[in-house]
Amino acid sequence: MRLVVKNQTKFGLQMKGFLLALLTLLQLHVFAADSLKVRKKFFFAGFGAFAYKGSLSPSYAKWTPGITFGIRFEKKKNVNGMIVLTFGKVIGEDRSYVAPSNTPEGVTPINRFQTSFFSLHYEAQIVLLRFRNFKFYASPGIGFIRYTAKDWNGNPLIDRTKTRNPNESYSQNAFVFPIQFGFRYSFPNEMALGFEAGWMNTATKYLDNMHELATRGGGDNIANLRFQVFLPIK
Repeated sequence: MRLVVKNQTKFGLQMKGFLLALLTLLQLHVFAADSLKVRKKFFFAGFGAFAYKGSLSPSYAKWTPGITFGIRFEKKKNVNGMIVLTFGKVIGEDRSYVAPSNTPEGVTPINRFQTSFFSLHYEAQIVLLRFRNFKFYASPGIGFIRYTAKDWNGNPLIDRTKTRNPNESYSQNAFVFPIQFGFRYSFPNEMALGFEAGWMNTATKYLDNMHELATRGGGDNIANLRFQVFLPIK
């Protein structure tokens, strides 16, 4: 019962954060809404790399490939909306990891993992600077992430309770609050190329399957770098 109440409390706090962030983005959208008729839509596809930082990695050291798809709504003002779908994978390893002295008998935490994920989120792209055909922007966002933590052999860890403290469970779904910074170059035919860098800011500490037995504080996070191609939709 205590575990259920604890999980409900965490979910409640996450839901409040989700609603607050969503309200902030909607306010930004409304702020730029005067004469905001959609002028154009662009399909975009991107490829890049993702890296994890958390209990089993103190820095974004190991990068793995991933892909991104989405639609950008071009408007007359400096705030434009984007719907983004991302598929990727992160890995982590700490060969020096030693389980804490209070680890229960029979529990064997892992010291390396691989986690596949996909996320769907909305971004409010805010143009910071224009220079000829270049646009430099920031994109805060909000959405959901679905992830599956696995051992090095590809076996899911969520049901292997002996890899973490007893009664410590987690969901494979979480909110995500991405923030990207990037630039885009537009050609005369309205096609464009772009580059982005940022963080996904996942609202979970279980990308690596552990929390209470972690020897480093803080949550898990994902950094990303990606190149993108934009194609106008007629």
